Amino acid sequence: MSLLNRAFEIEGIPSVMTTWRDGVARLAKAPRVTFTTLPRGATIGAPHDTAQQRRVLEATFELFKQEAPVKPVVLDETMEEA
Repeated sequence: MSLLNRAFEIEGIPSVMTTWRDGVARLAKAPRVTFTTLPRGATIGAPHDTAQQRRVLEATFELFKQEAPVKPVVLDETMEEA
């Protein structure tokens, strides 16, 4: 996805992503990205936790307001253990 984000930006199409794999996105130099420490499969938030999902998505979409490239944003979100 990080490489696609870069390709879109080169073509003038703004893009943004959120991921839990910060190493890959950093290496690919994604133009706008948020990182979470949430587990794989729950990158935007815990299942049924709409408040958390909204926070992650709103923070990610906020990056559209800035000219790329933007310094990656690390979101401090956690998920309760079952």
